[in-house]
Amino acid sequence: MKSTPIAAALSAALLALAGGAAHAQTTERDLLSERDFLTEIPRVFSASRLPQAPADSPGAVTVIDREMIRALGARDVAEVFRLVPGFVVGQASGGRPVVAYHGLSGQISQRMQVLLDGRSLYAPYLFGGIDWNTLPISLDDIERIEVLRGSNSAAYGANAFLGVANIITRAAAQSGGAHASTSLGTGGVRDVAARIGGGGRGVDWRLSAGTRRDDGLTGAFDQRRLNYLSGRTEWQISDTDQLSVSAGINDNRLGLGVASSAGDPQRFEDTTSSFGQIRWRRSFSPDHEMSLAASHTSDRGSDRFAIPVTATDALIIDYGRKALRDHFEYQHYLGVSERIRASWGVEFRKESVVAPQLFNTSDAQRTQASRAYLNAEWSVNPAWTVNAGGLIEHETLSGTHLAPRLTVNWKFDAGQALRLGYSDAFRTPALFEQRSDWRFVYGGRTIDVRYLSRGGLKPERVRATELSYLGDFRHLGLNVDARLFRERVSDLITQQRYALPPGQEFDPESGAFDLRNGDAASITGLEYQLRWRPSATQQWLFGHYMARRSGSAPFVSESIPAYSAHVLGMFRLSGNRTLSVFYGLQAPIRWIGETTMMPRQRRLDLRLEQAFEADALRGTVAIVGQNLLGGQTEFRTGQEMPRRLWLTISVDR
Repeated sequence: MKSTPIAAALSAALLALAGGAAHAQTTERDLLSERDFLTEIPRVFSASRLPQAPADSPGAVTVIDREMIRALGARDVAEVFRLVPGFVVGQASGGRPVVAYHGLSGQISQRMQVLLDGRSLYAPYLFGGIDWNTLPISLDDIERIEVLRGSNSAAYGANAFLGVANIITRAAAQSGGAHASTSLGTGGVRDVAARIGGGGRGVDWRLSAGTRRDDGLTGAFDQRRLNYLSGRTEWQISDTDQLSVSAGINDNRLGLGVASSAGDPQRFEDTTSSFGQIRWRRSFSPDHEMSLAASHTSDRGSDRFAIPVTATDALIIDYGRKALRDHFEYQHYLGVSERIRASWGVEFRKESVVAPQLFNTSDAQRTQASRAYLNAEWSVNPAWTVNAGGLIEHETLSGTHLAPRLTVNWKFDAGQALRLGYSDAFRTPALFEQRSDWRFVYGGRTIDVRYLSRGGLKPERVRATELSYLGDFRHLGLNVDARLFRERVSDLITQQRYALPPGQEFDPESGAFDLRNGDAASITGLEYQLRWRPSATQQWLFGHYMARRSGSAPFVSESIPAYSAHVLGMFRLSGNRTLSVFYGLQAPIRWIGETTMMPRQRRLDLRLEQAFEADALRGTVAIVGQNLLGGQTEFRTGQEMPRRLWLTISVDR
């Protein structure tokens, strides 16, 4: 009931603004032309590593562009995935966002691949997942995000288990001039971002920096301070060759712990993440390109505290870590003939983690993997396209594995297509899952063992079958993308408790947790998205997901939401003013590793922007209201996502 006055006021404001939008539509509809509805068909790359029209792609792809990101009013990249049907977005304590496709996730987003300009954001020091706080970019740097809904190990290997997100930033040549923005609001929101770019004689460059701060969740000690700096340089060596170099660093401080816990006290974790990447690309023709890339990523964390044992002595806990990841890639795509195109390549990566508390040794834990892939597109005739291919990967701890895929696309009418496909994907266990030895030692004696791995884990597997429909109705300004799917997950790695082996126990009742291939799940459902532009002054995005799910244990099936839905409305009002409204709904869910179900989530966000120009400056002033319905449990009992309201001012020159 406490949100009723706010909801009533918002409803009145929306009715008034919708009236303004309707008036703008009647007066500006004549401005519509063929260009509004007959624009070039977008091409996606993330499904097969080939530039393809969506109707020819082997997978369902959601493209989130700059306009949609801006309208959503998000502050973090993770929030943007609320616009993708089937995705679940949450925030665990410690200021860490969680993103998952069809659930099956705990505090770590570990069953999807996320790329930033082709570089994997996989963090080997976690449970094989993504640390969303280490992205060294602002949302304004992003050109678009391609999200493949479904498994794609056939193109990207082990981590593309349930979904691939390819974050593509703006080219340095698109980022000339200067940009600055600042946000200030409730909940401790204090953000600053700046970018400067330029170029000449075939060389373009961009430098971005910023900071984001907030007080985190209500009921949790998880204030965040995220600082970042990144740069990118592009050198057009010749008509066919381009060299790009990028680098970045994050310096973050995250609140952790619980006020009433002696073993997990309130404290701050300091983390630093840095990367460097170089890519050479040669374009022989629009349908023939090759590239070489190499990247190095370093992650460090500092989290040390003491638990008093006596008046003069304490147990020292040190979760400090250092992780390194090197990646090398050769990639090639070619139009073999008028009807056949193919992409192929090889990759190699090596990883090491030093985390004495988690492995009971100061020695580095290492692994490496190599993979080769081939994906081909055969245009049988104008109506039929076949995509076939796969990947083979060898990883030192889990062996050699295959990921095949076959899809058939039927363009049965102008602007309409059906896709039938099958894929087999895998996720290799992370270093911690294979080798954990997390124990507490005091006075030279083990007093507790938290995790002790018995090793020998197999990769998780998912076998997916899908039937998709795509409809592009240009005369209506409407685009439809629907996916009917069945996903069968086996050898799911989950936590189990067992009796310690002889020689490891420190009392007769002692035990430890381990991660084993002990569970499975089946998900059958439908998801679809509609993008409708009825006029030059308004646009709507609607997404819906619903599924029948089952699991080998209740906690497995409860981690998969039964349904979710969202709608984003974007309106251009008079006087350079725009309004956007987001509403999201998500079924109850129990995140893996948590003890209680989270109730149904409802979320309402508003953004009102006014653009202005002054001499050589262009800018905007925006008011953003986030989570305006408020009062909802977030991730676990006892913590809530607060309502937030902030003002953002941005200037470009």
